[in-house]
Amino acid sequence: MLRMWVEFRRKHLRLIYVPIINFLRYPLPSFRTRRYIKKMVKSFIQELKISKASRIRIIYNFADSPHTFGDFMVVVMLCRFLALSGFQVVLTIVDSGRRADWKELSEVAQKKRIVELLDLAKYLLPQEAEVELTNQYRSDPLDISLDSKYFYASAPYFLDLLISKYEWVIPDDFLLAAGTNETSRPYIAWHVRKANYDNRRNFTSSSIKKDFEILQKKFPGFSVMLISDSAGLEEAFLTLTGSRETKTREVGDTQLLAQPIPGFQNAISAVLGSSFFYQRGGGGIVIAPIFSLVPYLNLCFDKSFFHGWRKERAMPWSNENQLSVHIKRNLQSFSIAKLIKRLKV
Repeated sequence: MLRMWVEFRRKHLRLIYVPIINFLRYPLPSFRTRRYIKKMVKSFIQELKISKASRIRIIYNFADSPHTFGDFMVVVMLCRFLALSGFQVVLTIVDSGRRADWKELSEVAQKKRIVELLDLAKYLLPQEAEVELTNQYRSDPLDISLDSKYFYASAPYFLDLLISKYEWVIPDDFLLAAGTNETSRPYIAWHVRKANYDNRRNFTSSSIKKDFEILQKKFPGFSVMLISDSAGLEEAFLTLTGSRETKTREVGDTQLLAQPIPGFQNAISAVLGSSFFYQRGGGGIVIAPIFSLVPYLNLCFDKSFFHGWRKERAMPWSNENQLSVHIKRNLQSFSIAKLIKRLKV
């Protein structure tokens, strides 16, 4: 009798109790995080109403923040939103220590990255917003400070709540404007990631060939501009043309070209000048189309606040031609054909 019960439980009841056990073992950290950010935003709104402070200070601390451009850019875009909403804003970048993953970069590269991040902030923020780099930050009674640990991870949902829950109006100049077309014909901007760290998100030869064929069919007559650093461009050109030389080539009926000027900031203008942006596997440059009205398809392995609380829509302004899709498994073999077909571009 006991044996029959065990067999019955194994075959049938496990469909009920396994999800319950998993729920109890993993108590929805994303839910807890969202609840925490909701409290943070509520407190921020209340402080704005009652505080005599004259400015908002957002802290980006390298000790608990990565060196990646995308994470930093989201925080800068929150600063941009607040500044364009009429608040005095200061972005304080604290360099008293650096998180362990900064060691992925050499000392020289780290120094260069800090300069690039500062330049990026100044490039995106309105003139009235301030940017400062300091070794030590002390709170100021004149400030309403956003200084929680790992604030970069909270920034997307923080901004989302201001707009969707508290109904803050999106300022006219907040979204990044479409840029000037970089070529003589319309083009697709395609980020091809080939980084040394977290290489599970890098493109594979098979995925890039399949994606290229699908993009060719969807966008006949368009050029395809590959967005990446030199290593990524060379590897992608080798896969698609048989040569590492990153010069403009004709592949079938499609003109293949490389990002005109290297660097993340220059990639932003290239992406904003495109008719469509595509990325498989993640990469910070996707923040540019997410904070614009440029159509895009973003496939991402890692779940973040850009995936999950609003199906396939990264932010409140995202439309039907702006898809951000979380791929739980088989990232490289997942076909984009059906998603691309849905797009009305």
